[in-house]
Amino acid sequence: MAKTKKKQGELPGMEKKHVKEVEDAAESYESARDERMKLTEDETEKLTALVAVMEKHKLTVYRNDAAVPPMLITLKAGKTRAKVERLTENDG
Repeated sequence: MAKTKKKQGELPGMEKKHVKEVEDAAESYESARDERMKLTEDETEKLTALVAVMEKHKLTVYRNDAAVPPMLITLKAGKTRAKVERLTENDG
């Protein structure tokens, strides 16, 4: 049986520092990350709804030139994916 070494305790004056600036930056990042993750969930739900409506109407491409700017929606074949584009004058 191998001997295990005991961990040495912290020496006086060598305690780990807590840097408030680092902790504040980490908390700010966590907040932004959590907000982004929530938005991603909402986006995914809305994408699924868009694909369902397109499939309900048996559409793979939808174009609305009356929208400002004009809109083009394309479903990706065999996937629950859609591409929504706003067209400019150069897109035709």
